[in-house]
Amino acid sequence: MVKMEVVYSTEKDADNYVRTIFKGIPFTHGRDNLKEKLLSWLDNDLQNLITNAVNADDAYNKVHVYLQNQSQEILEKIDKSKQNLQGAWDLYGEQSIKFLEFLYQQSFPFDNLIAYLTTNNICPYDYTEHSFYVGYKAATSAQLRTAVHELNHFMFYYYYPHLGKDLDQEKYELLKESLTFFSNPEKRGNPNESGLRKLFMSRSWNNLKEAIEAGATFLKA
Repeated sequence: MVKMEVVYSTEKDADNYVRTIFKGIPFTHGRDNLKEKLLSWLDNDLQNLITNAVNADDAYNKVHVYLQNQSQEILEKIDKSKQNLQGAWDLYGEQSIKFLEFLYQQSFPFDNLIAYLTTNNICPYDYTEHSFYVGYKAATSAQLRTAVHELNHFMFYYYYPHLGKDLDQEKYELLKESLTFFSNPEKRGNPNESGLRKLFMSRSWNNLKEAIEAGATFLKA
């Protein structure tokens, strides 16, 4: 069974704010004014800390102090979320992995994962560390769906690195994001995925590999 450790760390949480909001996400996938929207969802004190930081280190230090001073109520909710997600993964994680293995017709390549809880509203991942973020406020079922979403990305990176040579980085990332059409059909996807999603809906596919190859051809046209 693939083991997943659920962790809350103020250091990693602060790093998430710096990485996704202070620095900004490199590929917005058609989402307009993303940085401004993400900032607007934060409370005023946190917005001011990030916008007034002089560099990434300054932003990290200020946000880290802010997170270390979170109320006991929030810390208790984070701990409850951590316990719930860990318990749910221990019960249902194997099913999630088997679903992805069935989808890709390949074995899941990693034995250990880390899920970092975050107070931020956006949840990136780190493929090299085999880790990803999940929002602590989300229901446990939604957190599990987030896990499947991110692990779909990991499968794509592991089994289709060669497509990164055929496509530029932005198109490669777009193809990766669009494949959540198959693992998370409840999601609408990003605005620039519409062409690929229409392609995926246009016919029945013999397997995911066929759909991926068709998607790559579509993006190269």
